[in-house]
Amino acid sequence: MGGHSFHYDMEDTMKKGMNPELVAQMGQQITQAGEDAMAAYTEVAGRVEGLDWTGEDRDRYVSDFSSTVQNLVQQLQTQCAEFGERARTNADQQRTASS
Repeated sequence: MGGHSFHYDMEDTMKKGMNPELVAQMGQQITQAGEDAMAAYTEVAGRVEGLDWTGEDRDRYVSDFSSTVQNLVQQLQTQCAEFGERARTNADQQRTASS
């Protein structure tokens, strides 16, 4: 077994836990994904608002789109920011524990 016992290898693997830099980077990517979703929504909402379409159907559609989709995207952005922050916090705690 190359000089290492199975027990040693398992213990070493269990202690490793995480790579704080990779976890922090992942957290930033999650936060960025939420921001990207909001940017995409904003772009599409501008197109919806600017569409050459008049009448009550259009007004109802734009209103429903704005209230429903914008709300969902805001929730997504908030959740991504929170999970991104949790990842960064976990990475910081791991760095502190490792030093």
